[in-house]
Amino acid sequence: MRLTNPLQLVEEMDSLPPAVRGILLALFSGVFFASMHGSVRLLSRELDALEIAFFRALFGFLFFAPALLRSRLLILRTRRPGLHLMRGVFNGGSLLCWFTALSLVPLGDATALSLGGPVVVTLGAMLFLRERAHRARWLAIVLGVAGGLVIVRPGFQTIDYGMILVLVSIFLVSASKLMAKSLARTDEPATIVAYLSLMMMIPSGVAAVFVWQTPTLEQFAILALIGFLGSTGHMLLTTAYKIADISAVEPAVFARLGWAALVGWILFGEFPGVWIWGGAVLIGVASILLARSETRRQRVGRQS
Repeated sequence: MRLTNPLQLVEEMDSLPPAVRGILLALFSGVFFASMHGSVRLLSRELDALEIAFFRALFGFLFFAPALLRSRLLILRTRRPGLHLMRGVFNGGSLLCWFTALSLVPLGDATALSLGGPVVVTLGAMLFLRERAHRARWLAIVLGVAGGLVIVRPGFQTIDYGMILVLVSIFLVSASKLMAKSLARTDEPATIVAYLSLMMMIPSGVAAVFVWQTPTLEQFAILALIGFLGSTGHMLLTTAYKIADISAVEPAVFARLGWAALVGWILFGEFPGVWIWGGAVLIGVASILLARSETRRQRVGRQS
């Protein structure tokens, strides 16, 4: 079952190698994720983060309701419901940890600490998905981490409760990403993201019961926006995983730091300084290096 949407147009652009298309999709996904995280941080001043996580999953699933109705629920057709359920539980747990951490730790510090995620994902892809991590990919990861650290210049002195939650979130979401890559071999991106939003409502719904506070109309609007941003970001990133190796896509995720800096400036008046742009240059170099390496590898493969 294939849906007509802009993501398919990007996926079917034969003028670009799959790895480059995957990198571009991952870069664009950072815009949506950074906007979602900024909205969560803003709303967590009024609502508990656990309740926000539930509504993120709920509205994220409702975002797919029109497509579900048009397809007569064919989007949900899959031969691997168990893996979808497992991924939903892992990602739901990660979401609860991450949203709670955002209410305790500054956005920049939490994002800096989460930079270890791509390394965990790359190692997991090598161990469980048998993907090869070439030297250019490792170099891109190192440059991406360096760029992220230059941007936020974290001065972590102690590991507090919020940082522990970020670490737990990293491992849970890394496992979820590896499952998404495996699911992408058999299921469409819309199917994977729809199941993710549906299954995440289970752990987040249970947690929300204990902190429930009926949102106002304005808060409902922000919660709906969070759901839309999260689902769109996941759709872009899942499509990237489908058309390119996960270890090739992950370094481009570091661009989320640049988007987070922009969101922080708009919502919280945190004006980006020279360190922000210096880190952005490193991230850009990492993405360009990776794109050139993958393009060259694709050309050699076609000629051999």
